Amino acid sequence: MMIEKIMTGAGILLVHFLNRSPYLDLSDKLPFHFQPDLMFIFVIFFSLRRGALTGLWVGFFGGLLTDLDQGAVDSTAVIHSMIGLHTFSYSIIGYLMGKFGRNAYNENFLSISITMFVLTLLVRGVTFTLYIFFFKADEKNYAFFGTAFFNSILSPIFFSALSWIYRMESAEVSNE
Repeated sequence: MMIEKIMTGAGILLVHFLNRSPYLDLSDKLPFHFQPDLMFIFVIFFSLRRGALTGLWVGFFGGLLTDLDQGAVDSTAVIHSMIGLHTFSYSIIGYLMGKFGRNAYNENFLSISITMFVLTLLVRGVTFTLYIFFFKADEKNYAFFGTAFFNSILSPIFFSALSWIYRMESAEVSNE
């Protein structure tokens, strides 16, 4: 039990560093922001496979790491600390997907891709709305469709890799 938590924590750290990899950021080659959110895929994977409580704490710590790494500078050169925005969004969606999404979850390429596309748009929208609400900034570089599209392409591959690394079958459920 403790080993599982340590390995999950190590996975959160590894995904955090992979998320910042310049090899996955195609924004400089395209006219719009095009980078996946691997931490979000990680949160959804664990919430669907392990349940609501695991989704909640993986979402909390994954979102906290994401928030610590990001800050925003508005047009007046004021730096806004975004701590709490991704933490809240990832925790809520991790819990809700673990609680309610597991019943409808079907492990195949198409369902994973569509689910991740819709969930990415939803969470990015919530996070962006919270950002505008709390900081009253006009952020024009926040990616919605590029991130959702990239997540939908990478998520089946990422789910397969995580299933192999963590040795979890799609039917494995825990009673949380």
